[in-house]
Amino acid sequence: MSIVALPARAKQFRRPRFAQRGWVSRYALPTLTALLFPALLLTLWQVAASREWMPPQILPAPLYTLQTGIDLLRDGELSDALSISLLRLAVGFVSGASLGMAAGLLFALSRRADEWIGPTVRAVCLVPSLGWLPFFMLIFGIGETLKFILIAKTCFLPLMIGSYNAARTMPQKYRDVARVLELTFWQRLRIIYFPALAPALFTAARLALSKGWKALILVEMIASAAGIGYLMTWGRKAFQLDVVFITMLVIGLIGWLIDYLALRLERRLIHWNGETQS
Repeated sequence: MSIVALPARAKQFRRPRFAQRGWVSRYALPTLTALLFPALLLTLWQVAASREWMPPQILPAPLYTLQTGIDLLRDGELSDALSISLLRLAVGFVSGASLGMAAGLLFALSRRADEWIGPTVRAVCLVPSLGWLPFFMLIFGIGETLKFILIAKTCFLPLMIGSYNAARTMPQKYRDVARVLELTFWQRLRIIYFPALAPALFTAARLALSKGWKALILVEMIASAAGIGYLMTWGRKAFQLDVVFITMLVIGLIGWLIDYLALRLERRLIHWNGETQS
């Protein structure tokens, strides 16, 4: 009995070590790998600033830039600008994503709507957002409505294309189930179509968020008096490049965080969808 029980005890004794190795390989190593290139850039930045390869007015030192970021946080300027930008992104994304998903499903489920309205909508959406900016400024001015509409227009196209392609390629068995159960149109959308299209819609929403964030920064740099993009433009006009570097860093980190959170939710959603189909 003791000889048989010995391997089991040895396996139980080694299990925490394997678990620790698994945690290191899953979390620690990818994190260190991702931070390696930024650390090299930071080192190069410090060397260039200390040896004055460029004037300090153009390339401030990293510690000086960090102190500027701390001052902006302490004064509340950075947090206020970021909260304004995130609110604009949320309102524009919800509006544009909802309309885009509705249009995509309409064109996918109605052949007449796809033939009559679809080409015009696609042609209008394929014009870059910056191309519509002068026209929107003449109509809506440079207030908050301009930001919301430009972000909504940017987020509209990915959701329209994603929902359209997902509905067109949806397996026929889902439609057969809806026909057998004699579901109404809204019951089909709620019970069958939306759960089946959820992974594709979530992928399109992730793309729309990234495009909407970039469009927001551009419109804030051009026609705005508040927001993180305006703060970066103000730093450039005041020739305070430390403010410009801080806002660039914040914009990149927030954009990465938005994409990372959306990716995590997307993976969880796709995993759930695979379990239900299996």
